[in-house]
Amino acid sequence: MEGKSNHDPSTKIKNARLGRLRLALGMQRRFDHSQFDAHNSAICIKLQALLTSGQTIVYGRQFTYQRLKQAGMPVVRDRMFKILKELDPIGVAGRRIHLTSTPRGAYLVPGLNFVWSIDGHYKLSMYGIEIYAGIIAFSRYF
Repeated sequence: MEGKSNHDPSTKIKNARLGRLRLALGMQRRFDHSQFDAHNSAICIKLQALLTSGQTIVYGRQFTYQRLKQAGMPVVRDRMFKILKELDPIGVAGRRIHLTSTPRGAYLVPGLNFVWSIDGHYKLSMYGIEIYAGIIAFSRYF
């Protein structure tokens, strides 16, 4: 018995039919600019609620974006961050300072050839190419 796959490459759909199907499913291809201000205010209200609850005060850009997506709010990350900067400029500046001012620990090595740092790159291994590199930690040269 010869089975037929669910995906038949010979099946074609016309652009008009695809457009009607997309609209019936509520999938908008472009953002309606008449709803732009309403959408921004909805994002603003949701971010304000998250900030006042105290949950997102220490969150960064990506985690706040994920929280909004989990809440079911479609949002563009850059626009969300712009609104977040307007709502909480002190918090955004504080997180930025924390990232840049955190001191790194001293990396002291007693002498030459005491520690070698070696790394490998395996993305091309399916083609038989593997790249390895080693650095002497004392002088930080190859």
